Amino acid sequence: MIIRPLDSASWQAAHEVESACFGSHSYPDFFFRQALDAWPRGFAGAFVGDELIGYVLCAPAEQPGLGWVMSLAVLDSHRGLGAGRALMQYCLSLGFTSLRLTVSPENPALGLYQRLGFMQLALENDYFGPGEHRLLLEWRAS
Repeated sequence: MIIRPLDSASWQAAHEVESACFGSHSYPDFFFRQALDAWPRGFAGAFVGDELIGYVLCAPAEQPGLGWVMSLAVLDSHRGLGAGRALMQYCLSLGFTSLRLTVSPENPALGLYQRLGFMQLALENDYFGPGEHRLLLEWRAS
């Protein structure tokens, strides 16, 4: 598995991974094209051969040193093999002094984030609408 920034030949594959993982909660395809222009360092994929099996999108916040994990997705067929961890470690290597994300309290990835040192800042009820609760997590560089 190789982790590398996405390019104009791979952003559509990232949207396909997004759609497969999140269905109706997916970002639209044009968002991925614009993310490539806006945050090229923070938009990376996990590749097995030529196949994109997962991606992560990290974007800087307005506050200096703060970044946000906008999305992390790994195809079901490749979960549990370390792609999510490798993608998150890529984000952690981008030089942010702190990194935030939101995650459903029921999402199995919560354990990964905690093992990487993310701490819960808040529980935001109805974050994406009724019943769509999210934990706000933050990692801080030591």
